[in-house]
Amino acid sequence: MAKFVVGLVSVLIMWGSLKLGEAVKYFMPPQVANILGISILVLIGLTFIRNALFGTEKTTYDFNKSKNIDIWEAVILGIALSADSISAGIAAVTMGLGSMIIPFCVGGMQVIFLYIGDILLERVGIVRRMSRKLCGVLSGCLLLVIALIRIIS
Repeated sequence: MAKFVVGLVSVLIMWGSLKLGEAVKYFMPPQVANILGISILVLIGLTFIRNALFGTEKTTYDFNKSKNIDIWEAVILGIALSADSISAGIAAVTMGLGSMIIPFCVGGMQVIFLYIGDILLERVGIVRRMSRKLCGVLSGCLLLVIALIRIIS
């Protein structure tokens, strides 16, 4: 149930960010909006890389230490996981990718990846062998590649 709550929160936050992006788009020329969108992607990517390399904070969302994420913990986790969706949604709209199907894709993928994470952690053990820094750096690099593609195209 908690995974679906996280997914729903992701849908709502991404939907709101797309709406905000639509409002912002009307106040600036398309070229400026495109530069803004690319800049946001670059900043998010660099932040992921910086946090992966220099961050030491380990965060848990099981506040009551029950070994289960309850509904309110899932809402907080969903907000935390979707924080970068705000800027990503605005960036998507300013780059012309403002389809309202995006929030549902984001929420659905969030749920799918949470389930995949459970499977990898419990059955395969690959997550334990992967460096947290490596995952963060790869995520940041992927966003930088997307920004580069937007610059080239």
